[in-house]
Amino acid sequence: MVLKTPRSFEINDKAHADLFNKMMQILIENDTELLAQIHHHAEDTIPHVSDSEKKKWNESQLYKLTNDNGSHLVSIPSGGSIYEEIKGLGACSFYAPGGVGVVDSPAIGKAALRGFQLVGQNNIGVGIAIDTLGNTFCFSYYVKDIAINWVQMPTQNEKNKWDAGQLSKITADDGKAYERINADDPSILDKLIQLPGVHSWYIHEAHPDLPTRSSMRALSVFSENIYGWVIGANNTGDVYINRSTTDVTGTQQEWSGWKRLNDHNLLNSKGLRLSMSIGTDILTLPSGFYFAVGSNVLNMPVDNDSSWFNIDILETVNGRKSIHVIRSYDNTHWFGTVHTDGVFKGWKKIVTDADFENVKWLNVTLGSGSSIGDRPVEYTRWGNLLLLRGHLKANREVICGSIPSTGLPDKGLVVSVPVSGTTGHSKLLIYKTGELKLTGLLAANESAVTGYYLDTVVPLN
Repeated sequence: MVLKTPRSFEINDKAHADLFNKMMQILIENDTELLAQIHHHAEDTIPHVSDSEKKKWNESQLYKLTNDNGSHLVSIPSGGSIYEEIKGLGACSFYAPGGVGVVDSPAIGKAALRGFQLVGQNNIGVGIAIDTLGNTFCFSYYVKDIAINWVQMPTQNEKNKWDAGQLSKITADDGKAYERINADDPSILDKLIQLPGVHSWYIHEAHPDLPTRSSMRALSVFSENIYGWVIGANNTGDVYINRSTTDVTGTQQEWSGWKRLNDHNLLNSKGLRLSMSIGTDILTLPSGFYFAVGSNVLNMPVDNDSSWFNIDILETVNGRKSIHVIRSYDNTHWFGTVHTDGVFKGWKKIVTDADFENVKWLNVTLGSGSSIGDRPVEYTRWGNLLLLRGHLKANREVICGSIPSTGLPDKGLVVSVPVSGTTGHSKLLIYKTGELKLTGLLAANESAVTGYYLDTVVPLN
């Protein structure tokens, strides 16, 4: 750029001309200096910035996260470890080659991996990485770790599969029954009608809602709270169903009751009686022919009897049953019934002609001062009768003997017995403890009495 110099003023008034020319000379000098500065600035190759630009740059990212060309900052060498290469760094991007190269790469199918790490403290890092197949991984490590910890993130295909899967739980997370019902838990039937849908169950054998005393694994299907059913198989292999609906009025929920679906085996596959497991309550068994050691099962006619028993059970509707129990070694027979809704009516023992014809006589235990006369002093039980026989020599008003107290009434018994040696009678007192005493005497000649005949039948009820 060239400055043009203006022509000087030439007027008759020299004073005014000099004044104007002086001013023009100053302007020309200023323009010359300004032009020199402009030329210097134009020829200066060093960029010039404003203060605001400097402030912006000073506050920008100074620590490199990538290379200057925008690619990854850290390249993991073949055979190297991602953890070892990045644990001492701050935030950074990294690349791990595919193939057999990197020892701790989580990439699927030997794919290459690109990732980014965030670090808040030394040797503590988290981050994310994606392999060339599109699989995404999160990672973390802590100061005490000796390796990187990888977690693969779900893919969209996996999410779609889960969304299309069974969302309402039928089983527990481990595949076992959705819920376990213990013996003392509330009614399983009441719980079912509060849980619509399909669910699996385990029910303990002692739970009162079960049809028999045998653990059950069941499946419930309910479209609504009231309408549905539960079907299950127990440990004996029997399959039962119970249906929930409304009563005849159509307003109240009710259960139909358990119904066995399979034909129940009365005998085992060899045609023999069915064995009963220890702890079985015979009152809960379905129809069948069973055997067991008496002390191993519950609700037997006699307690703690280790003899072998045969048990025959026939069941009708509404829980009614007839049960026959036979002790094998002596052919003793009891029977009982379970009435409607499971009410047991107790055991009754069958008494045969042999029980009456072949009674076993036992010796009376004699008291001090007592002795046997012409015949042994004996007793036996015959149904509800106490039988006594024999000739006893004893003193009156003292305990002269004893028998077992079983079956004796609480208030004892009194019978009249004849005397020997003369005509007359005395009273025989039989206490509830089984002790015997003679008291009182009515005789033709009291001094002639030599003993007492105990040949008598005493009713016990």
